[in-house]
Amino acid sequence: MENIDFLMKLPIFYNLKKDEIINILKFFNYSKEDFEKNNFIFEIGKPISKIGIILSGEINIIKEDFWGNRNILNKFKSGEIFGEVFALAKVSPNNILVETSQNSKILFLDLTNFSIDNENNSNEILKFLSNIFKISLKKNILFTEKLEHITKKTIREKIISYLSTEALKNRSNSFFIKFDRQELADYLFVERSALSRELSSMKKDGLIEYNKNYFTLIK
Repeated sequence: MENIDFLMKLPIFYNLKKDEIINILKFFNYSKEDFEKNNFIFEIGKPISKIGIILSGEINIIKEDFWGNRNILNKFKSGEIFGEVFALAKVSPNNILVETSQNSKILFLDLTNFSIDNENNSNEILKFLSNIFKISLKKNILFTEKLEHITKKTIREKIISYLSTEALKNRSNSFFIKFDRQELADYLFVERSALSRELSSMKKDGLIEYNKNYFTLIK
């Protein structure tokens, strides 16, 4: 496994030794796959039985309604995981899809025949599951943040809520955001043109400066 040193640094394999990680990969019949930008990894309505670990690239978790309107729930990059909740719970998402936002290489762990209730699960598997649950809890916190942003009444309030949170996370009034303009519009659930107009207005009002996805907040 040529990526083992990289995997040892990831939260999903925290507190696991190299040989334990190798055993886990074999236990879950790991596979690797390359995806080009804007390709679907998981599609709407299809069962998710695998955990994806991003070896390189970036992916978007997208919720899509009946008419094809999109809302980006989150973006994940190299070293992060996705699909774990559906794979462990063995449920099929009705309106969730996963799409690459860059050319990406994904490592998959197949949980089709795995049960978390199996009393014979090894100690290394239990540590692995504990890591997954901790990661999922952190994702729930991020989702709560998103709800706080999108429930604001105006586009400006949504932008301010999001940028303020990012500034606090970065401990700086200048920072990069992980979304391009269309992705940010989809994340905040607004039209891209309306988002661009409001950003320009906020810049004229002396609230922010920006260059692509680099922002500075001004008091």
